[in-house]
Amino acid sequence: MYMELPPGIETKHGNSKDYVLKLFANLYGRKQAGRVWNQYMVDKLCEIGFQQSLIDECMFYRDDIIFIMYIDDGLFFGSDDDTLSLLIKKLRDSGLNIEDQGHPADNVGVNIKKACDGTYEFSQRALIDAIIDDVNIGDSYTKPAPAKVTLQLHAFRDSPKFQGTFNTAQPWVS
Repeated sequence: MYMELPPGIETKHGNSKDYVLKLFANLYGRKQAGRVWNQYMVDKLCEIGFQQSLIDECMFYRDDIIFIMYIDDGLFFGSDDDTLSLLIKKLRDSGLNIEDQGHPADNVGVNIKKACDGTYEFSQRALIDAIIDDVNIGDSYTKPAPAKVTLQLHAFRDSPKFQGTFNTAQPWVS
């Protein structure tokens, strides 16, 4: 990776119009930082026997274990806790400073529950509640079904235009 010399900096060979700097390591905050981190993590996972999915680049497989990566968070799914612990140790031994946070009850805003039949349920109740709080409609009257299924909706041409707010003084901000 190369970068231009900062303004006002000169080398004994010339100025920023003639020369660039070759970086030996990625700089935090650079556009390429995410890609460099991702490639580093992919290389580490492949070193310990994982294969990257051809369909989703954030998913990796090894025997009966699945690893899902989201930015700098990751989830291991497997049937044997000892095997998962061994993989985490291998990743640490490969130079990664990772932390085992146990069962992923709530990971990156996604709540994960394991059902009795072995299936998993993923939900985002916390995100839904946060949106309801942000738009200040938590105390609104609700119905189990918002409208009759047989009701045909149509536009009211004489109604005022939407002002970008939902019962609040602030427009929605994500």
